[in-house]
Parts: sequence; structure tokens; C-alpha cells
Amino acid sequence: MPLPPKPGVIPLSPLQVGDVLSGAFSALGRYWKQLFGVALIAYGAAALVVVSAGAGAVAAVHDHLDPVFNPPYGEHPVRSDWEPVLVAGCLVALVAMVMWLVSAALMYTAAPVVLQEAVLGRRTTFGAVWRRTWSRFPAVLGALALSWLAGLGAMVLFIALFMSLILTDFGHADPPAALIVPFVLGILALIPVGVWLWVRFSFAPSAVVLENQRPVEALRRSVRLVRGVWWRTCGILLLVGMISGMMGYVVQLPFTYGGILAAMPLALSHSTGSRITAVVVVVVLYTIGMAVSQFLSTVVPQLAAGLLYVDQRIRRENLAPALAEAAGVPAAGAPPVGAW
Repeated sequence: MPLPPKPGVIPLSPLQVGDVLSGAFSALGRYWKQLFGVALIAYGAAALVVVSAGAGAVAAVHDHLDPVFNPPYGEHPVRSDWEPVLVAGCLVALVAMVMWLVSAALMYTAAPVVLQEAVLGRRTTFGAVWRRTWSRFPAVLGALALSWLAGLGAMVLFIALFMSLILTDFGHADPPAALIVPFVLGILALIPVGVWLWVRFSFAPSAVVLENQRPVEALRRSVRLVRGVWWRTCGILLLVGMISGMMGYVVQLPFTYGGILAAMPLALSHSTGSRITAVVVVVVLYTIGMAVSQFLSTVVPQLAAGLLYVDQRIRRENLAPALAEAAGVPAAGAPPVGAW
């Protein structure tokens, strides 16, 4: 039996686990410049906004920081001091969550954009990837936001319990068990619900980019494709996530400890300028390591999710002939369903 054509990173046939893993890392190896360019824009813009929000919050509550974090011995911070600090912290956390969603949406869009070329074995440029990513970014952002909103009820309950613990028991050593028990149960209940929703909606970014679907239709499309293969999809995505997370950790280690070792001689100096330089060296190297680690742990799982999406369309909709024809290697088979 002849082997299926392989114009790009995967054979144009139903994929095995090894095909998904090798295809994801092959796509990363071939198009890392384009993907890393999008990541620099996404994470750089997010970091700039969050740092600006943090600086503004510190400036706004500067007079309240010392009474809250360094109160006189034997005294507790008063509400007029800790309440503005708490509100400012919550606002900064909200900005950070929004910017994380925005940067994630950019990367979740760029991965299937690159994968569309990787599966067919075609070259592309950063400019082409960025234009396509930017054009589909609003729809992917909408799909991600809707998937988050799916669990909003449980999240609101969790936040309400958390805020109740802080506001009603601030300054007390032992919060009431009546609040602690539902708080813990809420956390435990959120875990399986979150995993279930994550797998069901994991194909939505690929559907948005590769089929030009709108957010709601993309979520429905993802649910249909995942139906019947939830456990397989979950297992492969968890496996890829663990591998990419370990890779990111290994990459981050040299930057973290390298920065500490490089800064030690400067930190031991009696010069204030040398100590400031030591801090800058540690922060810069740590940030670079974190950026590379975040890049790997975000992009590789999304490439794998895109390949699983392709796999399901090959299995259920006979997409392989359409892919082969698009790649210039026509293959015999039943008429394909859908578009690429």
C-alpha cells in the first residue's frame, strides 16, 4: 500500500500521536522566526501595559502603602489605608488578566496561521503571518473570551468567597469555617469543569483561522469535532503541554541562574551603582528566560491542537485529497468536505 503524501510537516492521512508531536516541533523549527516575531509584539505590548498600570496604581496609592505594609508595632492598618491599596491591586490584576487574554489570543491565532502553510510545505514571511494573524485576531479573541465566560458563574462565586474572606476577616487570625469549606470546594469543582471546557473548545482558534468562522460558530465547530474523541484529545494536549512546559523550564534555568552568578560580584560591591547594575542584570536575564519559556509553553500546544483539528477533519470529512491538491500533489479519493 503506497504511503500517503507528506508535502509538509505531517502525512496527509489520519495522524498518530507521534505524527502530532513531530509535526508540532517540525512546524516550530521551520517557522520559529515568524512565531517569535508575533510573540515579541504580543508579550512586549502586554508587559508595557501591565507595567504602566502598576506604576500608575503605585503612584495613586503611594501615601497608603507605608501604613499598610509597615504599620507601627502593635497596630493594624485602618480601612481608609488598606481599601485603596486593595482596589488598586485588583485593578492591576484585572488589567494583567485582560492583557494575558489579548497576548494569548495573538499567539493562538498565529499558530494555525503558520500551520496552514506548514501542512502544505509552503514558505511564508513574517509580514504575511502578521497580516493574517491580525485579520483573524478579533474573532479568536472573541472565541477565547466566550470560552472564559462559559465558566463565569463559578468564577464569580470563587471571587466572591475570596473577597468575603478578605473583607470580613481582615486582621483576624482564623477565618470562619463556614467560608473556608465552600471556598475549598469551589476551587476543587472549578478544576474538572475548566479542563472539560478547555478540551471541548481547543479547536476553536483553528476553526476561526482555517475556516474563517465567527467566534460562536468556531466554538460549536470545536465541540462537534471533539465529540467522541475527548479523552484522546485531552491526553495528547496534556502530553504536549507537559513536554513543552519542561522544555520551557530547562530553557529558563540557564538565564535565571546565569543572571544570579553574573550579578554576584556586582552585588557584593560596596558601590550603589554596581548593586543597581546587578539587579538590572538579574531582571533582564530572568525576563528573557521567561519570555522564551512562555513562548514554548504557548505555541507548541497550539500547534498540536491545530494538528489534532486537521486530523479530525481528515478522519471525518476526508480533507486529505483537498490538502494534497492544495500542496500540488493530487491524490485520489472521495470528494472533500469543507474548505482549507
